[in-house]
Amino acid sequence: MWFLFGVLGISMTIMDMGFWEKRLKDCWKGRGHFWERGALKLAAGFYGAGVRTRKAMYSLGLKRSYRVPVPVVSVGNITLGGSGKTPMVEWLVESLQELNVPVAVVSRGYKRRHEERTLVVSKWGEVLVSVDEGGDEPVMLAKALPMASVVVASHRVEGAWVAVKELGARLIVLDDGFQHWALARDLDIVVIDGEEGFGNGRLFPAGFLREPLGSLARAHILVLTKRDNPALRKVIRDVAPDVPFFVAPLEVRRVYAPKDGVELTLDDLRNLDAGAFAGIASPESFFNLLKGLGVNLKEVKVYQDHHFYSSRDLEDLALLARRRGILFTTEKDWIRLEGRDLGFSPFVVKIALNPPYELFKMVKEMLALPLKEDR
Repeated sequence: MWFLFGVLGISMTIMDMGFWEKRLKDCWKGRGHFWERGALKLAAGFYGAGVRTRKAMYSLGLKRSYRVPVPVVSVGNITLGGSGKTPMVEWLVESLQELNVPVAVVSRGYKRRHEERTLVVSKWGEVLVSVDEGGDEPVMLAKALPMASVVVASHRVEGAWVAVKELGARLIVLDDGFQHWALARDLDIVVIDGEEGFGNGRLFPAGFLREPLGSLARAHILVLTKRDNPALRKVIRDVAPDVPFFVAPLEVRRVYAPKDGVELTLDDLRNLDAGAFAGIASPESFFNLLKGLGVNLKEVKVYQDHHFYSSRDLEDLALLARRRGILFTTEKDWIRLEGRDLGFSPFVVKIALNPPYELFKMVKEMLALPLKEDR
């Protein structure tokens, strides 16, 4: 068994990681060879045992959760990939300004340089590090949230203490914290992708669940993002009947070309022939959004999530721009391209979630309650 994992690991370092990502996703959709799916199911059994063991160690006190002296609100999920965590964090921090308290976002900063380091990405609107140092999503949040600070840390407890002691934060929003047991939270908001749902319902790597579906009952608030989905609602209600539930539809806030200063209205997008590219967790979701707005997508290019574009990539995209005239990309991709000599001018699609105000009212009410033990 371990020999098989060793061979797979060596192969993945030799071959293109994009190839293996595609093979995984094919298996999740019921395609791929039967032996591949069988090996993934076996590996998922080990993964699930690891998840249960880790939870038990915290429950039994063999590992300790640490609390900081300010409220901590986590925005997380139970699936891999893009479920709308970052737009939810942005909406939440913007809404929390109503409380008139200093807010800091603490994130891992995935695929940044020197991930082991704890860094202050921004201090009350002043961005202090580059995107390769701070990570694409934290820098994007730092630029979108001048009223807040952003800290990246692989050890989120350390990041939270930096936010409190060095930055004076009085409320922390923990990005992607539902599985991070080391830092105690006062409120767990879990977002669920209204388009992808839970996939085949299997644990990673046989599927894209980080935890079993029953873990949703541990959340304080559940939010279905992007669009409503009645079938998914039923699944959620079956596994977490007592957890408050909201829908946060996706909306396009802005379409603009940062290099040229040109903006497009939604009417401008109808029947517009164009190309698009994305290096995010769910590129299909972005492409479908453009199609739903009336764009005639003639050609697309897909890169891995958090992909840092090489000179060769930029040459390919410049050729695509010449072929298609107009290129669309995501705000997260633009953060990784900003300041580069591109040879083309893409249009950036700024998206946001639009939850009901009742969701924020519930957050305020829950934060006003006495601190409770983590469940």
